Amino acid sequence: MGDSGTTAPYTLSTPVGNSPLQPSASPNEISVLVTGFGPFKTNLVNASYLIASSLPSSFLFPSPKGHDSDPRRVSLHVHPTPIPVAYATVREALPLMLEEFAVAHGGRRPDLIIHIGIAAPRQYYSVESLAHRDDYNITDVNGRPGYVDGEKRWKELGLPPILTPGRAADDASSASPYQPDDQFLETWRSFAPESDLRISQDAGHYLCDFIFYTSMSLAQLQGQDRNVLFLHVPGASEDANIKQGQIVTLALIKAMVACWLDKKHPA
Repeated sequence: MGDSGTTAPYTLSTPVGNSPLQPSASPNEISVLVTGFGPFKTNLVNASYLIASSLPSSFLFPSPKGHDSDPRRVSLHVHPTPIPVAYATVREALPLMLEEFAVAHGGRRPDLIIHIGIAAPRQYYSVESLAHRDDYNITDVNGRPGYVDGEKRWKELGLPPILTPGRAADDASSASPYQPDDQFLETWRSFAPESDLRISQDAGHYLCDFIFYTSMSLAQLQGQDRNVLFLHVPGASEDANIKQGQIVTLALIKAMVACWLDKKHPA
């Protein structure tokens, strides 16, 4: 089912363009790691990476109500190359990515992580609320299913069938990530009011689901907040589609800051 042959072993390249991995200038700066995917099957151009690479390097976001401090800088660190649509590559690449980020930021993990992928038939944007451990039977661009690189390993590690964004029980951070709900959706829509935005509970048991689970599992195993979301975007890749995807992605980042960092989720 793949269309590009066997991928080479994955190595991280030096970031270029809009997202140099430089140390944060301020402890109040919010760092966001963003990834997009490469071509697969009949999708010779993957809109997810075009959207990711179109994002600005940073923007200013107001401080929470009741705080007199200046607006905070939100720095976007877009991975400089599209992630190959291959289970083994995702398994190998994410730990390297996070390690590289930490080295460049004094050991600091990204405050927020967003993975972007396409759901080609859809005409709307959806944030995924959970990721699955099992049943990655659809083959990747290398013709491989995901059992060995995912389900088998995750079961051996004792990871649960479902992972959702959330806090680590022993994490003393001030962040409060939680599974996207109606309140989160309302906030997201407030930043992109003319867009069709939804919450999904089925990331698809393919590489989108796989990278989402992989990312959260790494945080889970390290006792860190699962401060990760996956954004599904339409597959269209014309300039207007990419611009709209950029608007939606920036709105999602603002919603994550507003809901996860600025205020606690009501019980």
